[in-house]
Amino acid sequence: MPDRASGTAPAGSTVPAWIEAKAVWRKFNSEAAGDASADIRIGIAASFTAHNMVQFLGASLLAAGYRPKIEPGPYNQIFQVCLDPRAHFGADCDVIALLWRIEDLLQDEISGALHQDKDAWQRAAQKLDSLTAAISALRSSFAGMIVVSVPPFPAGLAVGPLGLDNPVRLGAFHRAVVTQFIESVAKLEHVRLLDLDAVQRHVGYAASFDARQSYLYKQPFTDQFLHRAGAQLARIVLAARRSAKKCIVLDCDNTLWGGIVGEDGIDGIELGSEYPGTAFCDLQRLLLHWRQQGIFLAVLSKNNEADVWEVFDNHRGMVLSRRDISAWKIDWLPKAENIAFIAKALNVGLDSLVFIDDSPMEIDYMRQAQPDVTSILLPEDPAHFVSMLEGLDLFDRLDITGEDLARVDMMRAEIDREELSAKMTKEDFLGALDLKVEFSQAKPDDFGRVTQLINKTNQFNLTTIRRTLEEVRGLARSQNHRVYSSRVWDKFGDYGLTGVAIIDISPDRRTWTIDSLLLSCRVLGRGVEAALLAVLASDGRSEGATELLGSYVPTKKNELCATFLPDHGFRQDGEQWRLPLADAPIFPAFIKRVDATGESEAEQAA
Repeated sequence: MPDRASGTAPAGSTVPAWIEAKAVWRKFNSEAAGDASADIRIGIAASFTAHNMVQFLGASLLAAGYRPKIEPGPYNQIFQVCLDPRAHFGADCDVIALLWRIEDLLQDEISGALHQDKDAWQRAAQKLDSLTAAISALRSSFAGMIVVSVPPFPAGLAVGPLGLDNPVRLGAFHRAVVTQFIESVAKLEHVRLLDLDAVQRHVGYAASFDARQSYLYKQPFTDQFLHRAGAQLARIVLAARRSAKKCIVLDCDNTLWGGIVGEDGIDGIELGSEYPGTAFCDLQRLLLHWRQQGIFLAVLSKNNEADVWEVFDNHRGMVLSRRDISAWKIDWLPKAENIAFIAKALNVGLDSLVFIDDSPMEIDYMRQAQPDVTSILLPEDPAHFVSMLEGLDLFDRLDITGEDLARVDMMRAEIDREELSAKMTKEDFLGALDLKVEFSQAKPDDFGRVTQLINKTNQFNLTTIRRTLEEVRGLARSQNHRVYSSRVWDKFGDYGLTGVAIIDISPDRRTWTIDSLLLSCRVLGRGVEAALLAVLASDGRSEGATELLGSYVPTKKNELCATFLPDHGFRQDGEQWRLPLADAPIFPAFIKRVDATGESEAEQAA
């Protein structure tokens, strides 16, 4: 029977996954050309014998296209590794994983806590502080990725999780250790957590512990546990090295709801408080969670568009609303053709899309016609929708920025703007937007985003000079430069920090030269360009300047701003363009200049 997630027959369906992983790793090692062929090097330091985990971590990385070199450190040498990582793993190590168990580091404190020793927790907390300090020391000396485990529930003790006093004894001790440790590690810079506690719960407490191996080799975990733990560690490593998918493209009938709305009608589809309708609601809750993490949702359906939107707008069981959908193509054309429109509407590549459908035919056709799209076939039973999709690593990101979280809402707002624009003249549209702009010298909190814009903005970028974060900081501190940032709002929402200007001031302070001027495409054509020049001219005049100089350095991608300088009054002088500040554009009347709170002076006074 085909695997509905991959569309291919599972290799050896009766063979456990961890056995297959072992075989993959053995084959790789027998054919490997040596350390020189490795493209990622990982060291593992553990309070237990971790050699058996190497094969499972390695197999997961091989499946992702890497050729790893994985070195397990000496038994129970975590602190020593933290103090001198090079001595254990060499100077070219990319990742160090620190894996520990409570029963290895806090054995005496566990015993004390079980026997109501009032000082046991204090001693345990001190040891945890020592472990965090060692990790902090490693962070200061090691430039690569650091991954630290969250300890699982202790095993192999005189008591276990089924003891009647577990909630207030061992269970309470474990929860306290985990809580303090996570809170302490969160204060360290770029230290990632591998949740072995969650892995143990996923695999099962009894299925995770191997008493015989623990006694004989200090290797307490089963292959089932280590396979899952290795896969999770690989996910963390890979998330730092590849881009997450950006958009989920969804079928509707028998995907977002049960049944066919065109045949069953809005009252006949399965969606709501009874199974299988509850399973479709839970799928929508998962999709909404992903949207709130900055993932676009799109609809790609062979259907009558009015029927689909009627469900979104009027069915009580819908968790998703029409506003949660950032792009859609609903008609009777082939989905493999229509999906290109989704990618274009969202300005992403086809390889950023994940297509989800219940039809094997549609999935097979999409895979053949659009191989760059990741296509996922849903299980036949809706009860398994969520569990299957939750296991995907396609959307893994180690850090979710404010820009990520705002991106989806920005796209939705842009759709609303386009709908308004279609009904009005350009002048009426600009007036109706209620545009607000903040122009100010960039603050330290802005430098990261300013640097990002400088290095990724291509289309409206006069000079395309690239800068590092340190260079931006230096220019902002310089008395002979000004680094401006701009934020834009309208009645539909916040565009975010979308513009940057860097000014070079001449020694006599009379001439301000535009070193860089760039804007995000999403604010172009709305008067923001003229407003920015008006602010630069005003600030220049207030500091005694009389002239603004600019230049346009053409590239393959910035033709959009080729006429920007002459269009705004600059006159060419050789390779430069000159603008007397007295002739600078005035601030557009339909734009309101505001401060960082989004309020104008008049609004603040009110």
